[in-house]
Amino acid sequence: MPFHLSDKSILLADDSSIMRMFLIMNMRRMLRVNITEAANGREALAKLMNGKFDLLLTDMNMPEMDGAELIRFVRNGLKSDMPIVIITTRGESKDRDFGMRLGANGYLTKPVDVKDLIKTVLKHLGGYTF
Repeated sequence: MPFHLSDKSILLADDSSIMRMFLIMNMRRMLRVNITEAANGREALAKLMNGKFDLLLTDMNMPEMDGAELIRFVRNGLKSDMPIVIITTRGESKDRDFGMRLGANGYLTKPVDVKDLIKTVLKHLGGYTF
């Protein structure tokens, strides 16, 4: 049964169009949520400065502006406390710790488990816990 979060908006930053398509397909199917795409951190930043989002999902390895720079700017430049979840291939604990120290609220590793994705998004958007 899908959750209806049509009043919520997610910004998804990942340079892989296939990964964006996979994540969007699963989130729209399960969550009925509004999703805006960005192909890199610089594009995501421009969208953040011109719109309102309830959650940022970001890859770490992107051209032009990586996820770490994006998170730093959201936290320090925009002074935003919007939840941020990192989705990356880097699964070692030192990478996770680094992301959380930057100000991320969650961390998922690729390949992304759809159940973990949905639980994480619900936790940060709807306050649901499992």
